[in-house]
Amino acid sequence: MKTLGLLLAGLLCLAHPATAHDLQYAVSGANAVVVKLFFVDNAPFSFEGYEIYRAGEKLPYQVGRTDSQGRIAFLPDRAGNWRIKAISEDGHGLDFTLKTDAAAQVAAADKPAYERYGRIFVGIGVILGLFGFLSLYVKRNSP
Repeated sequence: MKTLGLLLAGLLCLAHPATAHDLQYAVSGANAVVVKLFFVDNAPFSFEGYEIYRAGEKLPYQVGRTDSQGRIAFLPDRAGNWRIKAISEDGHGLDFTLKTDAAAQVAAADKPAYERYGRIFVGIGVILGLFGFLSLYVKRNSP
C-alpha cells in the first residue's frame, strides 16, 4: 500500500509541467491593435506564425510571426470582426475573434473555448481514473 502511495505522489509531481501547453492571450489597443499571446506560466508565444482575417474573407489581411514577447500588432483598416489564428509548428495554438470599432479600438474579444477551470476538472478526472485503474489492478492480483 505504501508503494501505491509513492506511485500516486510521483504521478502528481509529473502533472505540473503539463499546464504550460495552454495558450492564453491578452488584447490591448490604441491606433494599432496589439495582441499578446502567452502560455499559462506567462512564457511568451515567441516567433510563431500567425494570420489575421477580415470577417468573411478567405485571404489573410496580415501574415507574420509574433515578436520575442509573443505580441502581434496590426492596424485595422475598418471596423468589424477580425479572426486571429496563431499556431506553432508543434501544434499549439489559438484561433479567436475580436471586434474593432471605426477608430481601431478593441470593442470586444471572445474568450478561449477552453477556460482555466476546465483543466482542473480534467486533471481531477485523470487522477480519479488512474486511482480507479490501480485499485482494480490491485484487487485483481490479490489472492
